[in-house]
Amino acid sequence: MGVSLAYLAGGFGAALIIIGAAYGISKIAQTALEGGARQPEVVGHLRISMIIAAALIEGLGFFGLVVCLLLATKEAKETTAAQHSMARPAVFGSEVPGSVG
Repeated sequence: MGVSLAYLAGGFGAALIIIGAAYGISKIAQTALEGGARQPEVVGHLRISMIIAAALIEGLGFFGLVVCLLLATKEAKETTAAQHSMARPAVFGSEVPGSVG
């Protein structure tokens, strides 16, 4: 049950990140277009600033996606490891390093 919830949370987080990044880039483009329409002589400077800001937003979006994917797979690995440890009980004795046997 925990694995499916981890994947669900990772997918939900990734969707929120994509929506937020798309909204941020659209606001930058909207503002740059309005600024270019009001002052056509600064269009080149606005374009450069817009591209830099959009690249920073995309970088942050990719970082958030990687974090979501890592958390989802980490949860899955921990759950799998816990299931395996419950299936095979640990044997204590002469196999343990440092034990007197």
